[in-house]
Formats: sequence, C-alpha cells, structure tokens
Amino acid sequence: MKAEMVMKKENNKWYIGWIIFPAWYLIGKKYIILPVIQSVFEAMSYSDAYLITNYLWNLIAIVILFSLYGTGILRDIKQIRQYDIKSIASGYIKSFAVIVLFTILGGIMQFILSSGNNEQSINEITLRMTMKEHYWAIMILSAFIGPILEELIFRWFIFSSINKRLIIKVIISSVLFGLMHFIPSIGAISLNELCLQAIQYVLAGIAFCLVYIKRGNVVFGIAAHMSINLMHNLMYLVNQ
Repeated sequence: MKAEMVMKKENNKWYIGWIIFPAWYLIGKKYIILPVIQSVFEAMSYSDAYLITNYLWNLIAIVILFSLYGTGILRDIKQIRQYDIKSIASGYIKSFAVIVLFTILGGIMQFILSSGNNEQSINEITLRMTMKEHYWAIMILSAFIGPILEELIFRWFIFSSINKRLIIKVIISSVLFGLMHFIPSIGAISLNELCLQAIQYVLAGIAFCLVYIKRGNVVFGIAAHMSINLMHNLMYLVNQ
C-alpha cells in the first residue's frame, strides 16, 4: 500500500529554497569553498582539496536544508513506520529495479548514439582520480551522503514544491538533477558527448521521480540511490 505524499509548502521557506539551492550548486563548491581551501593550504594536493571541499559543501547544504525544512523532512521520513517489513523490502527491491533499468537504458542509449566512443564526465573523472587516494572517504561521500542530499533536494523539495501537472514536475526536477551532474563538463568535453551524458543523467532523474511518485516516501529513493552508487563504487574497486 502506497503511503500518501504529505509534502506541504511551509510558508515562504519554499521560495527561499528555490533561490539558495541553485546558487549553492552553481557557485558554492567551485567558486567559494575550493579556492579558499587551496589558498589556505597551498601545499595540499588537488585530490585532498577536492575531497575536503565536497565534504564541506555537502555539510553546508544539509545544514541549510534541515534549518529550512527539517520539521517537514522528519515528518515525511517517519511515515516509513506505516509499512511492515515485507512492504519495506518489496518497495526497496522494486525501487532499486527501476533505477537499474533506467541506468542500463541510459548506458545503452549513450553507447549507441556515441558509436561506443564514450568520454567520461569531469565529475566522474575527478571522482575516480580522488578515489585512488581516498577510496573510503569517497565511498562514504558518493554512496551515502550524496544520495541523501540529492533525493531530499531534487525529489522531496523541488519535485514536491512545483505546483504543475505531474509530467511537468518530473521534467523540471529531472532536468535540474541532470544539470547538477553535467555542468562541470561544459567546455571540457565535446558538445555531442555532453548531450549524451545529459540524456543519461536526466533519465536517472526520471527514474528517481517515478520511485518517489509510486512509493510516496523519499526513503525508498534514498535507499535505491545509495545502492546504485554503492554498486558503481564496488565495481570500480573490483576493476582496480
């Protein structure tokens, strides 16, 4: 049985979020935290600075998120108590299956359209480079912290605060989710490859929206998101 979506607009705080989150995603990491870290610790390697920057950036984003909407987030998360163990397990498995299906679909589309000549995004390249030196720190960041923050912002906040038709809500939140991932690659890889990566990330965003719509609770999306990122990281470890 699906839990009812009880997302409520909490006065003007919703409009504040629409200003803060895009600004923090676009300028916070690259133009505020990283330059400060590099100027204060001049001898620090780029991978170390990148790691510290990401942790600080995510920490600040989580503080902002919970300071604005903490009551609503906790209220919705507590809804999971309405489910029995069987329903939770079934919901998780089905959610994870949807994410895997869309991930495979995106990979196939990217491979076909690029004729097999895939370029990695700057986000992916930097993540893997840093992972060579700080595997477990990146594992925690990408497989646990990142999914929680992304699901709360793009599904719990953005998707639910758009007062439009369902398809419009899905498109807007999924495109914004994709932009967050491939913006760092703009100007660094070919336009064709950038478009292919955009398709893959937007498809992932759509998959997470479908999970949120179907389950009515952000916890299932967070769990599925964690699982797919964890699987990717473990595959990288095995390959290495």
